[in-house]
Amino acid sequence: MDHLARLYYFRYFRQLIELKRFVKINPSLLPLIAYLISSAAGLFYLTNLLAYFGFDGLQHIRLGDFFTIIFSSLGLMLTFVGIVIFCIFIIPLDKKLTGIRFLGLGKIFFKMNLPFLKAPLLSAFCSALIAVFVNAFTIAKIDASHIKNSQEGFVTVSFNYPVNWLGKTTTKLEEAKIIASTSYYAFIFHQTTKKSVVVPLSNIATVFKAQPKGH
Repeated sequence: MDHLARLYYFRYFRQLIELKRFVKINPSLLPLIAYLISSAAGLFYLTNLLAYFGFDGLQHIRLGDFFTIIFSSLGLMLTFVGIVIFCIFIIPLDKKLTGIRFLGLGKIFFKMNLPFLKAPLLSAFCSALIAVFVNAFTIAKIDASHIKNSQEGFVTVSFNYPVNWLGKTTTKLEEAKIIASTSYYAFIFHQTTKKSVVVPLSNIATVFKAQPKGH
């Protein structure tokens, strides 16, 4: 085995043992970190999704949304946890594969982590963090395109009091789509006119599943 790979493995496993000891003393820390990162990634996803429809998400997101958005960002949390687990187990797996030429990643990891050679676990954590936020950004782009172009998910929204729509007031919006909602607002997109509107949740009376005209 290359001495660079051997050095990387040694420091990785040593820090892994230290982390295991720390987790035993503070068992609630890792779930808390996963929760906070997933919530932050969820808000990042929501702000990027709303930006595709012309909304400034930060103006409509409240502190309470940070604590509840975890229920709609479980996929991001699983992504983060999965990448962390992958980073932990890829090293032992790679150590067994270094006997096969060109399969060993230790030397590559060593060079990639050269500035953080004393903290390879920190590098793995940062890689997982970056991957989660990149994933959130990508999913937001895909979901926005789906909402704008797909012929499904249409609803008819009725309001408790009139809202301004295209210069007129209306109490019902047909062939609409719910982009997302927070604890105080609902964001609605109308595919025919390509217009979007934000409405307080308290103003929404009913939401019925509907079909676009011609279907």
